Amino acid sequence: MRNKIFEVSKTDKKIIAIRKYGNEDDFWLGYIENYNDKIIQLRLFDSQGIDDGVVIEKQENIDSIDFDSNYEKTYEYLINRIYNLNEIKEIISFKNSVDWKKEYLEEFKQRNDLISFQIYESEGLIIYGYVLDLYDKEFIINAIGRLGEDEGKTIYKIDDIVTLKFASRKSKLRAELNNWWKEKNNR
Repeated sequence: MRNKIFEVSKTDKKIIAIRKYGNEDDFWLGYIENYNDKIIQLRLFDSQGIDDGVVIEKQENIDSIDFDSNYEKTYEYLINRIYNLNEIKEIISFKNSVDWKKEYLEEFKQRNDLISFQIYESEGLIIYGYVLDLYDKEFIINAIGRLGEDEGKTIYKIDDIVTLKFASRKSKLRAELNNWWKEKNNR
């Protein structure tokens, strides 16, 4: 059975996850480049969908193979679209005022671009999402998870922001995956 999965992965560049014995929390994500009864050659991708080389492993060391779950399908889509993450959009204008945080948030809202921001300097909590609305001292963000999933809306105080980050690879990744999930769910 596993050779059928390997063949589909090889032929269609279908993403699979391989776990080795003794490493139940760790796995390799990629597609099979080649295999025989003794070894596999797997093209690896990291958690951002970037090519991370090739691994060759004995088949007898493979504990399990995950395939066709939302996790593998999500990364398959991402890997095929990774070039979009390297595009640089229009640069945002510099804000030189006392209300710089609010001004940046307003521009992010108007552009409908996914941003990340850090709040509470000591905790270093980083949030990714779309700015939906701004008020005098607060703003609403639609948070987006690591795999592009919609995590709902939250209100934060503007003064709690320590750092704003725009057009980062992780933000682009989440936005791309979020758009994919929206398209997929509207079919």
